[in-house]
Amino acid sequence: MIKVVAFDLVGVLVHEKDVELTEVEERLERMFGDNIDDSTYILEVKRLCKGVSIKSVTEELMRKLYQVGDKNLFKKLKEKYHPVKLVIATNHVSFVKKFIVESFDMSGLDDIFISAEIHKIKSQADFYEYILDKFQLKPEELLFLDDNLRNIEGAEKLGIRTIKVDKRTNLIEDISKQIEMG
Repeated sequence: MIKVVAFDLVGVLVHEKDVELTEVEERLERMFGDNIDDSTYILEVKRLCKGVSIKSVTEELMRKLYQVGDKNLFKKLKEKYHPVKLVIATNHVSFVKKFIVESFDMSGLDDIFISAEIHKIKSQADFYEYILDKFQLKPEELLFLDDNLRNIEGAEKLGIRTIKVDKRTNLIEDISKQIEMG
């Protein structure tokens, strides 16, 4: 029985817009990923954007780059499957939390796990184990959605149920199938 559904952010809940980025923006965006903490990212922003607020530069870049798929997804799923916990599990800099809070109806979301805040990254086992421990789950009680095959395989090695997301994936439909399968 699925007790928690964990969503990756980029490629699952948001997609990157087809926008032109400056050279600096491209360098910073490439650093959004596998972050065990924010320190390397902060140093690079300070180096590239002297005298500018790290927070504001980062938040503006996220608004420019990310397109939210369904801002009411969590609310819709929670209405249908009230006891199931819904979480975001992303490799990202911690500054993404404000974007998430401002971009989604948070009423159905139970938690957010950001690699830079929990100091663990997908596809490493300790990232998934952190979620399992937090909710006291058996691996088969967690459903993990990601667009990155490496992250999917990392979760599957622990016995976690997964959905590999691509452009044809209907999140509500596919999650419903998994939950209703038991």
